[in-house]
Amino acid sequence: MKNKIIVLQIIFIVILASCSRQKYKIPQADVKDIPEVKVNIHRYGKALFQLDTAHFAEGLKSIHKEFRFFLGDNPDGEQNIRQLLDYVSDTQIISIYHKTMEVFPDVDHLEESLSDAFSRYRYFFPGHTLPGVYTYVSDIYYEAPVMKKDTVLIIALDDYLGADFPIYRALGIPLYRAKCMQPDHIPVDVMKTLYNDELAVHSKMKTLLDRMIYEGKLLVYLDAVLPGMPDTAKICYTGRKMQWAIDHEKEIWGFLVENKLLFSTDYQMISKLMQDGPFTNGFGNQSPSRLGVFMGWQIVREFMINNPDVSPKQMLEITDSQTILERSRYKP
Repeated sequence: MKNKIIVLQIIFIVILASCSRQKYKIPQADVKDIPEVKVNIHRYGKALFQLDTAHFAEGLKSIHKEFRFFLGDNPDGEQNIRQLLDYVSDTQIISIYHKTMEVFPDVDHLEESLSDAFSRYRYFFPGHTLPGVYTYVSDIYYEAPVMKKDTVLIIALDDYLGADFPIYRALGIPLYRAKCMQPDHIPVDVMKTLYNDELAVHSKMKTLLDRMIYEGKLLVYLDAVLPGMPDTAKICYTGRKMQWAIDHEKEIWGFLVENKLLFSTDYQMISKLMQDGPFTNGFGNQSPSRLGVFMGWQIVREFMINNPDVSPKQMLEITDSQTILERSRYKP
């Protein structure tokens, strides 16, 4: 009888764990209703570096039609040719280009990932125009690895060569930042860029709660458009840091409530809880950074769970953060 009770307890724990995982797989799209969007990536960096420098002007003309966004309306202008020739002849940039081709010999997998994400984006947010996608070699312009200009979205592939890429260290990029510079992080940055350009509702953010809910909305949006993406990639945590946040969720919430921080407007305190870094100040070196972002994510997830009739689009349009918190019934 005792063994039977133990087995039943184990089954109950497994069921609870399964339910917990399942409830966070939201919001789900109805597969049969998802419009098919096919992403074809145009590789400007590859096309440019493969040109014969002995006949560079002719080469630029040959790729001008596809890459007008980069080359402008006057690709055979003397100054334009000279600048681009200097660029493709720079030894460091050549080295970066070769490493980029080693990591990205093709972009088939990226095209598949973005095709699925763009399809879900159109499902949840119909009416928005999707951009053409281009890649280039930026000479490690890591401040803006993905940019959207009008109807064009450009990805600096050399910003995703892996955390151990020596030039990242030479440039002084901190490890907590470099760990996000992985190939599988590109879809996250692409969909974040679309969100910030098209969907983000920029209401006044006075309190810590306002900032938490704002960031939580972005991450729940990523849940919707990148359902197969691990949570660690969405928030850019290591597995160990993510587990720390999960294990201490109740304590973090207790700290915020007991110290009456949710409605605080103290800029320094808000920055400590929201800014990137190796850890969150006040929570120890083992903690991840941006614990306020993590907590905002959990609140908005609970809001979606407890308000199943609210679509992601409608959720983003709710500008009162206190309404989100109250209707979430969040209690870790």
